[in-house]
Amino acid sequence: MSLLATLLGDAPSSADAARGAGPRLLAYVADAASAALLNSAAPSLLPCEVRTGDIRSAVRDLARQRSPDLLLVDLSGVADPLAAMEALAGVCDPSVRVIAVGDSNDIGLYRDLRRIGVTDYLFKPLSRDLLEGALRAAGAGAAADEAPGRLGKLVAVVGARGGVGTTTVAVHLGYWLADGARGRTALVDLDLQNGTVALALNLRPEPALREAVEAPDRVDDVFMERAMVAASDRLSVLAAEEPVEDVIDIAPTAALSVLNRLQARHNYVVVDAGRAQGGAARAALEAASIVVLVGDASVAGLRDLVRLRAAIARRSGGGRLVTVLNRRGAPGELPAADLMRTLGEPPEHALPYRPVPLAVAAGVGEPAFRHCRRFREAMERLGADVAGQPAAQDGLFRRWVRR
Repeated sequence: MSLLATLLGDAPSSADAARGAGPRLLAYVADAASAALLNSAAPSLLPCEVRTGDIRSAVRDLARQRSPDLLLVDLSGVADPLAAMEALAGVCDPSVRVIAVGDSNDIGLYRDLRRIGVTDYLFKPLSRDLLEGALRAAGAGAAADEAPGRLGKLVAVVGARGGVGTTTVAVHLGYWLADGARGRTALVDLDLQNGTVALALNLRPEPALREAVEAPDRVDDVFMERAMVAASDRLSVLAAEEPVEDVIDIAPTAALSVLNRLQARHNYVVVDAGRAQGGAARAALEAASIVVLVGDASVAGLRDLVRLRAAIARRSGGGRLVTVLNRRGAPGELPAADLMRTLGEPPEHALPYRPVPLAVAAGVGEPAFRHCRRFREAMERLGADVAGQPAAQDGLFRRWVRR
C-alpha cells in the first residue's frame, strides 16, 4: 500500500471555505530562499502557511493539530527520508497530498517516494515554474477528490467465543492508536442492537449507523461525520442501539462500503466484529489488514481459539493474524504446558487478568489505562504492534510459561 492515502485527509478550513479557496497548503522548509519563493508563489494558487523547519517539524506539529489538504515537507539533511515519511504517515490524516523537497538529486529516492505515494519530489534550489506546476497538479487532484491510493489501516478484533473480552480489547486498542500512536482513529461496533463499544466509553451513539448500512448509496462524508461520536480529539465511535425486537441483517457489501469510507478519512479503523457470525463481520475480517483474535486460557476458550484461528487462516484475504490471550492469570485457566500443547506456539500478546481496575473503568466510562499499570503496558505493546511501531518484547506470557 502507498503512503499517499495514509497521508490523505482533511476538509478545507472554514476560513478557506468562506473565501471559496482551494485546498489549504501547509509548508515546512528549512532554508530562507525556499520560504521566500513559497510565500511569493503559493498564495496566488491556494491559501497557504509557510513554516520554518523540515519533515520532523511537520511530524511534531501534526501530532497535535488537524492536517491540511496539501502538505509540503523538506527532507534536506534527513538521514532516512523514507522512515521520516512513515513517521509522518502515522500522524497525518488519510487524504493529505504530500509534496517533498530536498537537496538530494537522486532518481532512486524520487522513485521510492513516488512508490509510497508522495505526489511529487522537487530538488533544491526550487524554481518558480516547477513549484507552481507541482502545486497546481496536487491542488487539482485534491479539488477533484480523487480516490486515494492508500486507505487507513483496517483492524478487525474478533473473539474466539463470547465473554473473552473482545470489546474490551477493541476499545482499548482504538483508544491507544488515537492517543499513543496519535492517529486519527474510527472505532466501529458491528453489533447494532447489543454492542457495548459506546457504552464502554460512556457515549450515546447517534441513530445513523443503521441507515448507513441499509442505504450506503445515500451516505456521504458529511453524513458519516454526523453519525460518529467523538470520544477524544482523535478517536470517533460509530455505533448503534437499535430495538432488540428488530431483525437487522447487514449486507457485507454495505458494511465494506461504510468501512472504506472511514478508511479514506482515518489512519486506523478498528472494528469490533464480535464472534464474526454475521456476513458483515466476516467480510470485515477478510478485508482487514490485521485481524486481532482474542481468546482466553479456559478449556472452551482454547478449543474455540484454535478452531477460529484455523478458519481465519483459511479464509483470510491476506491480512496478518495476531493472537491475543486475554485474562492471563484468571481462575480456572489451563496450566501452561496444556496451553502450549493446544496452541502449538505462544500467542503474540497476553493481557493480564485485572477485574477490579477494568470494572472501575467500565463504571465511569473511561479506559482502564488510568487504573492499572500492567494492563496499560500490555496494551501498549499490542497497540505498537498493530501500528507497526517498535516496542519492548512482551515477556509476561513467557515468564508465566516458565513458571
